[in-house]
Amino acid sequence: MEDIFTGEITRKNFIKFVWPSVLMMVVIALYYGMDSVLVANLLGEEALAALSIAYPVQGIMWGVSVMLASGSSAIVAIKMGEGKQDEANEKYSSICVLSALIGCVFTVVTLVFINPIVGFLGATENLADYCHDFLVILSWGFPAAFLGVLFEYFIRVDGKPAFTLFLYIMGGVSHLGLAVLFLGPCHMGIEGTAWANVGGLVAVMLVGGAYFVFADTKLKFRRFKPEWRFIGHCFVNGSSEMVSESSAGITTFFFNMVVIRIVGEVGVAAVSIVLNCHYLIISVFLGYIMGIAPLISYFYGAKAFDKVDQVIGYSKKFIIVTSLVSALLCLIFGNFIVMLFERPGSELYDLAVVGVRYLSIALLLGGINIFASGFFTAYGNGLISAVISASRALIMVIAGMFLLSWLFGMVGIWLTLTFSELMTLGLTFRMFAKYKDVYHYRFYIGNL
Repeated sequence: MEDIFTGEITRKNFIKFVWPSVLMMVVIALYYGMDSVLVANLLGEEALAALSIAYPVQGIMWGVSVMLASGSSAIVAIKMGEGKQDEANEKYSSICVLSALIGCVFTVVTLVFINPIVGFLGATENLADYCHDFLVILSWGFPAAFLGVLFEYFIRVDGKPAFTLFLYIMGGVSHLGLAVLFLGPCHMGIEGTAWANVGGLVAVMLVGGAYFVFADTKLKFRRFKPEWRFIGHCFVNGSSEMVSESSAGITTFFFNMVVIRIVGEVGVAAVSIVLNCHYLIISVFLGYIMGIAPLISYFYGAKAFDKVDQVIGYSKKFIIVTSLVSALLCLIFGNFIVMLFERPGSELYDLAVVGVRYLSIALLLGGINIFASGFFTAYGNGLISAVISASRALIMVIAGMFLLSWLFGMVGIWLTLTFSELMTLGLTFRMFAKYKDVYHYRFYIGNL
């Protein structure tokens, strides 16, 4: 690792290191969002609702894959910072094998229990066939998804964040290109959407794997012995990221269940639009913390605490500016965002516009909570990271959803994300204060 890891941190090399991760996450969110746009415009409202019904399976799959990747990459980066390269190589090799095996398990379980899964997800009679066909095909891409996520994290740890951007642009182009082909000229319906997803996942896995096979990398595949303590540490350390990713699937399940009772299937489609917008915007924060996490891990391992403080200084400015801009974007241009999915004048359009505008409040508060969760993961403190993540992305969402929908109906649904971020802020600042002497960082409001 050179430049920013071993030399001085400047604004220029900091931006150069971090921006590929930010852009990469935005690209991922865009091509998943565009997937929904294509489905809404070419297949209709019911197909879009079916994607939302099926999403919890994807969310749990992504959660476990990201847990392994983020938890292990932080540990490996710390070992590299400590100068223990051989140990880092062995741990990297072992987690690759484990990820592939778990991906295969996910595929088998989904295929064997597909009918009970579709029923449990709450698919109505109109949506059940859509969900079944989509998940059967998508499940074949789960092993590729696990390895693709893992390679992306470790390419960044290897010091090549720009390559991760190329990796996901390539995957996104493959995904969208296949989606346009399968949904348009080939008229493959919801199955075409699933095959397009699989194609994008496989493309990322193949190119990411080729990087470690053919490029001159610091991380190398090595023979290894299973280290159960390391594997357990990966699960614990990446648990917050698992909560963040899986909670999206779990909360989508509850959103669908509650909204169907309030306004029916059109409400499920509206929630899908709003959650797509939310993911697109918070992808900026997710990409940012993903980009700086290797720096924090490496500098902590190298005991360069002054450099961690410098990274924190840049981070606070980024969070404030990005939060304000994203909130204004939803408030002012919410109707134009929804028009990508639905034409004005329909019940779906009216519901979604209201939801996107309420989303602006949550975006003012969410950036610091997302940062905090990834921040503690970078130190290897998966427990605190998971508590913060579980609060903002799962526990408070579910609590707020049932309480606020009971009090205010659909308005309560739209206020749920704001409620969860607000309730988590106190916990976030408490953890920053509690651990500042443990990890030797400075994080306070006045230090801007």
